[in-house]
Amino acid sequence: MTQLQPAAPPPATLLPPPAPMQEENELFNVGRLFSLLRRRFLVMLIVFGTIVALAILWVIAQPRGYTAEATVALDTRRVNVQEIPNFITGVTLDFPIVRTEVQVLQSWPLAAKVIQTLNIADHPEYARNQLGPLGRMARTLGLPDAIQGWFAPSPSPPMEMDEIVNRFNGNLSVMTDGRSYVIRVQFRSVDPALASAVANRLVSLYLSGQEEERVQTVKRINGWLNERAEELRTQVRRSELAVQQFREKNNLAELRGASVSQQQIANLNNQLIIASAERAEKDARFRQIQQGRSSGNIASLGEVLNSPLVGRLREQEAQVIRREAELTDRYGEKHPTMIAVRAEREDLRRKIDSEIAKIAQAIGAEADIARAREASLRSSLETLQRQAAQANPAEVRLRELERDVDANRAVLDAFLTRIQEGATQENFVNPFARVVSPAQPPKYPDQPRRGLILVIAAIIAAAVAVVLAVILDAIDRTARSAEQLEREVGIACLGLVPRAGALLRSGGRADLVLTQRGGPFAEAIRSIRAALTVSSITSPPKVILMTSAVPNEGKSLLALSLARSAALDGARVLLIDCDLRTPALARNLKVPGTNGLDDLLIHGQTGTSPIRTDQASGLHYIPTEPAPQKAQELLSGRLFAGLLKEVRRHYDLVILDSPPATAVSDSLLIAQQADATLLVAQWRQTQTHMIARAVRRLVQSHSRAVGLVLNKIEPGLFDRYTDGRRLSLD
Repeated sequence: MTQLQPAAPPPATLLPPPAPMQEENELFNVGRLFSLLRRRFLVMLIVFGTIVALAILWVIAQPRGYTAEATVALDTRRVNVQEIPNFITGVTLDFPIVRTEVQVLQSWPLAAKVIQTLNIADHPEYARNQLGPLGRMARTLGLPDAIQGWFAPSPSPPMEMDEIVNRFNGNLSVMTDGRSYVIRVQFRSVDPALASAVANRLVSLYLSGQEEERVQTVKRINGWLNERAEELRTQVRRSELAVQQFREKNNLAELRGASVSQQQIANLNNQLIIASAERAEKDARFRQIQQGRSSGNIASLGEVLNSPLVGRLREQEAQVIRREAELTDRYGEKHPTMIAVRAEREDLRRKIDSEIAKIAQAIGAEADIARAREASLRSSLETLQRQAAQANPAEVRLRELERDVDANRAVLDAFLTRIQEGATQENFVNPFARVVSPAQPPKYPDQPRRGLILVIAAIIAAAVAVVLAVILDAIDRTARSAEQLEREVGIACLGLVPRAGALLRSGGRADLVLTQRGGPFAEAIRSIRAALTVSSITSPPKVILMTSAVPNEGKSLLALSLARSAALDGARVLLIDCDLRTPALARNLKVPGTNGLDDLLIHGQTGTSPIRTDQASGLHYIPTEPAPQKAQELLSGRLFAGLLKEVRRHYDLVILDSPPATAVSDSLLIAQQADATLLVAQWRQTQTHMIARAVRRLVQSHSRAVGLVLNKIEPGLFDRYTDGRRLSLD
């Protein structure tokens, strides 16, 4: 065989991935999410079951709680026995007052009184050390007494009152809805009888305390009123005595009514008020007449309209105006009759103006008289006031003393009336609140709320399971689908090959392409050949290198199947096992690997041809035996390059099976002389960063074209990684 020096390789190219479909560009894809949940279903089921199981155990370990409720209504009415017509009157209650009563019901003294009256300190629920969750769980599950003894609490001294009150208030709930005066008192306990007893006793002590407090308040107020009334009686006696002594000293008789001067002043004051009103009315009428005369609208004033003479003159004027209108159409403007009519009309108008002037003059005169009368009354009133002020200062002082007596007597009367009301209220105190409904022992526990807790736990478990599935899927960097590889690595995926073992029914995996020529495995191999034929390479590749990123990817079986498939279709195909480290071709075909590629490259041309024929498919192949120490030297030598150049002329397709690209550099040396490189990755096993590393190494070694093949796909699981699309190779 002629050995030739290979030409310098062209620069490496990558088979570009196809344009992504529109749905891949969407931010949220329901099918993709559904696929993610399906492929992580087992993990999600385990997480969901674990959380729900823990929630169930927690619910079992929690003690049952019974809540009893008593309702109290603040009374918005009060009974007032002093006012019979208004027997029931309203009392102002606002929200701060209601909140205050809520705080009173939750107060420390009231809680301590309830604890003492019901001997709650002796109840097992208020022991310092109680059975823990594990102990309650062991008791609920009915475990042996020996096991339950492990979780029994150790003896301890009884709780202090502060601790008991704090725990008591933790079980107590007092609330109002903010829209009514009803207060709900709830108490939770493991003992339903204790829960109802505490709620009722708390309400009872609250009402009795409120009633006692109001009675004491009424008593204190009545006592203060009595003391104040006695002081007022003394003060009234002193003021009356002072009046009597002043009268005797100044020889003043007791007056039943007002003095003469005061009566005169009062009369004059009333007359002055009337005169002022009269004067104001006359002035207003006079100003109205003056304004009407100046503006020409005086004819519409009331005094003018009410004048009989003016009314008659206006009627005559109206008749003359009508006759003038009638004669205007019959005679001309200079006719004697027309002149006489106009003269008559002017005479009537002068008479009307004269009469209106007389009316205005009369009103002005009346206004002058009213002003004079008002001034006279005002002068008389001032004179009397000066005389009254200088008349008798003792009388003024007497009036002051009498007013003091009246004021003190009025205050005393008010206090005496209030004392009578207080004495009545002391015997009849209306309660501030009333019980709407007493607490009854609950029949069913309300704590823990098992259904709600389990629903919440299920929701949380589902959310955690979904989040964990998304996280696991996000950190999963293995090769899962063609779209993922094309997106993350940046080169086209030329084929999806199902796992041979999953499809195997008879024969070996190496014979699957022969025994099931119409099966999915054979169709996948043919699709790879078709993808190579229609790829973006200038012409269909003749020498194809098969490699992988890491070992055990199934590339050797894939190379044999690809070669056999082409040979079965009538092509002249040569398969060369270039893996001088761990050869697999001879093992897959179950033939000896002697006198193969290693002998040819080491010893050169020999008498025996290394090319053998596969009788089942007509495939020509060259096996090899391991020669790891000389692998790189042999594959980069002239003999191997000459071999490839020679077989190009005799075969339609040459497939080279080489070692992994990231493990050793053998495949990088061979890739320079191949037309295309198929990088095989195992589904859900090969890490994408290893694939990317292998691609970078192949590109750096000037490989002509690089494409991906996803191998060993489980058909039943593949649709979980492809948005629900099944592996279809038909």
